[in-house]
Formats: sequence, C-alpha cells, structure tokens
Amino acid sequence: SELHLGPNGGLLYCMEYIEHHLGEVLKLLRERLGMSNDKNDHSSRAYLLFDLPGQIELTAHSGVVSRIAQRLVRELDLRLVCVQLVDAAVCLTDVSKFIGASLVCTASMMRLELPFVNVLSKMDLLQSSGMSMSAGSTKKDDDSGNDDEYANDTSPLPFNLEFFTQCHDLRRLVDYLDSNP
Repeated sequence: SELHLGPNGGLLYCMEYIEHHLGEVLKLLRERLGMSNDKNDHSSRAYLLFDLPGQIELTAHSGVVSRIAQRLVRELDLRLVCVQLVDAAVCLTDVSKFIGASLVCTASMMRLELPFVNVLSKMDLLQSSGMSMSAGSTKKDDDSGNDDEYANDTSPLPFNLEFFTQCHDLRRLVDYLDSNP
C-alpha cells in the first residue's frame, strides 16, 4: 500500500527486490547448503525447489526470473528445470483457453531459456465431473472419408487427452473456437 501497487505490481516489485539483493540470497544458500565457492566441488549437491506464484507476469512478460535463474546457474553451478502447471480442468474444456495456455507456456519457455516440463494439473477434477479421459480413442471416419483418430462423441472434450498432450496439429482446434465448451 505504501508504493500504491496492486497484487501483480507488488509481486514484480518483490522479485526485482530479490534480484537486487541476490548476492545476499546466494550467500545464504551457500551457507545453508554447505556449498563452497568452488564450482568444481560437487560434494554437497542438493535439490532446491523454487515455487513461484502462478502470475504469468513473472515468466512471460518480465525478465526478472530469467536473470535470477541465470545467476543461480552461473554462480552456484545449479542445473535448473522449470515445471509449469496448467489447470487441465479449465483449459481442456475450452479450446480458446487451451490455446491461450499453450501460448503462455511457449512464451515462458522462450523467456526463461531453461528445460521445461509442462504439466496438466487437476486432472482429477475432469474425471470427477464425468469427462472421459480416453474419449475419442477409437478411430472414426469423418465426412471427408479420412480416419479421424481424435473424433469424439462421448465427451465434452473436442478431442481425446492424447491430442492435447501432444499438440501436433493445433489447426484442428479452429472449428471449436467459437463453440461453447
């Protein structure tokens, strides 16, 4: 409230504050993990988990997390991987939200320049709402005479789950953009 920032502005301010004081944070990490300043000393390898809030401003729009990650790699010789959770219950039931989530994941991957694993979370909510996760898994001929392995008559999902997890042909989603989920 002192700086007249909203939640997202406050979050960015905090991350920039951490970045500005990262030398102190790195020193604390070295001490608490028993790491020496020698990059070749791999005797005390630890696994660290940095859980960031889900606001896309941190990864897709701002370079602050990328700069912090680069310093962690450079100064602590860490191997980093980013795991991004995507709410399946939201994005798999609405094609436009799925495309949006895919674009956010792509922007984050490009901005951070780290190995990425995108995870569909809350799958249990899809199953508890009665949506079949294997819907459309059998082949069906479409009107053009082509085999349509993603056809779906038994689920509100336009295609089966494998289609969404592999994303080989997003053009097939265009017909579903204006339809109700």
